[in-house]
Formats: sequence, C-alpha cells, structure tokens
Amino acid sequence: MLKQLALASVLLAASPALAEVPLSGTFTAGTACPAYQSINRQTNPGSVTLSPGETYELVAANNTPATHLWLIIPGAEPARRWVEITCGTTDIALPTADKTSSPQQAYRGTQYVLAVNWQPAFCETASRTTECRNQRENSFEATHFTLHGLWPQPRSNEYCGVPERDIWASRDGRWRDLPLLDLTIAQRRNLDEVMPGSQSGLDRHEWTKHGTCYGSGQREYFADSLDLMLALNTSEVAELFASNIGKRITLDQLRDAFDNAFGPGSGERVTMSCERDGNRTLITELRINLTGEIAGPDNFGTLLRAANPAEIECRSGQVDAVGLQ
Repeated sequence: MLKQLALASVLLAASPALAEVPLSGTFTAGTACPAYQSINRQTNPGSVTLSPGETYELVAANNTPATHLWLIIPGAEPARRWVEITCGTTDIALPTADKTSSPQQAYRGTQYVLAVNWQPAFCETASRTTECRNQRENSFEATHFTLHGLWPQPRSNEYCGVPERDIWASRDGRWRDLPLLDLTIAQRRNLDEVMPGSQSGLDRHEWTKHGTCYGSGQREYFADSLDLMLALNTSEVAELFASNIGKRITLDQLRDAFDNAFGPGSGERVTMSCERDGNRTLITELRINLTGEIAGPDNFGTLLRAANPAEIECRSGQVDAVGLQ
C-alpha cells in the first residue's frame, strides 16, 4: 500500500531537473544507439535503437547545452525517445549556453498540472457516486489526498489519437464504457486506493482525456502519477490536512507546508480550490504546477520549483471530515 511505504524515499536528494528546449529540424543517425523513454531511468520499451543513416524529426534538446535529443521514431511505442547527442548529426545549430538570453523567453521543460482531491469534501458535492457512498472513517481517503489526474499542458492538449466514440463517452460521463486499462496487479491495487474515483471509471477517463497525450503507455503514466502522490501523501502537506480535519486552513499555511516539505518557492506553484456547502467553505482540490521529467517521488520538489507560479483561487477553507454532513 502507498501509505505503508517508507518516508525515506521522498527525502533523498533530488535529481537535477531537465530544461527542455524545443527544436524544429531533423537528426540523422550515425550509429545504432538506444532510444530511451526516460533519460534518468534509461527505460527503453521495445529495445528500440536508431537505424544508421535514417533521418528522424527533432522535438527538443534536454538542456542548454544539450546532452540528449528528443526524436520521433516511427513505429516505437511511445514514439518520442531520447538519444545521446553523439549518436548522429542535426541539420540545425543546437542551442548553446547564453548568459545574456532573457529568462522570460526560456522554456524550462514539459509542463503538467497534478490535480488532487480532498475526497471527503469532493463527496459533499458528488454524494451519488459509488466511491462517495462507500466512504469509511478508517479509509485511505479519510486522511490522505486522492488523485484526480495528471494533466499535460497546455490544457488544450487532450484526447491524443483517441477514437471518436471514446471521446464522446469520456465527455458524456460514460466512463465505464471506456476500454479497461492495462496495469500491473500492484498498480491496480495502489491506484484503486489513491484514486477512489476508479470505482466510477475516473481512471479510464483520465487516461483517455489526458494520459493519451503524456507520450508514454498507460503503465508509465500511472506509475508516474502514483510516484507523485506518494511524495505528496508522505509529506508535511498531508500532515497539515490530516491534523486539521474539521478546521479551517489558509492558502498561506498550505504554501508554507509545501515550502517546508519541498523547498522554498514550492508553495507558490500550488493553488487551492474551494466550494460552498451550506454555511461552510470546503477545500475540494489542490492544483500543483510541475515542470520537467518525472523520475520518481524523490524529484517532486525539483519539478515544483521549476514550474510557473499558480494563480490564487481560494484563500482559505475547511478540511472536511469523511462522511456526508
């Protein structure tokens, strides 16, 4: 179970964040180098290698100056892969370090929003859903954040290569009509715990709408989502909510907890959503800006600090207790 995993894993030193630089051009392979899905993990689904003499479309460089290039490799799954810069040649000049360039013009990496619910408050507004009818005082969601979704940015980046019938099923809320996910037994168990909405097909909807634009398969998408949730749910942020059930907390308190848990400046990358429930204002969701390559729970803080600041939506609200009020 996620809540039983050791805290030590999220306290390890974070890896440096990638600072991807978009490119437009081609890359001609000189050697049969491996094509990685992740630079840090060196994962290579399908054991894909470059074909010497073959030309590939360039997507981005990993940094300035670059050590790896992101290419589109037809037939690979996923098609976008990282290769070492020494594996071939490009038809364009690659970016070099320039200390005079304007920071406003710099693109710092792939951007995401991690949306997480405080499930008891969400259920006050969706009491008829299966997962909200099954709430228990000793359940995971009573004291932990739950996963809404991991959303590649911009928000218009949705439904990538999805059949029309599945798009309409997703939009109409017929989520149980969407195809089943191909997850490992462990992923299925952990996802069902951290995403109670999977009882209503939320997992299938999130994959269809957002995950298909993630650039990897279902297992990688949900593995990364689970890693992020592990980092959050074993942090001071989760402790802040669990220790203030029935009480009001402010956005400043939330952002201070993020700063303490993940480094100064982290809190500015988080916004809080609230909804009225009678005479109460309940915190229903956090939206967390992230930038860079997701490489396990250890680099959550690095991803946060590399992201753009979040707009303010709600300045204070109550942490709801499990069970309908």
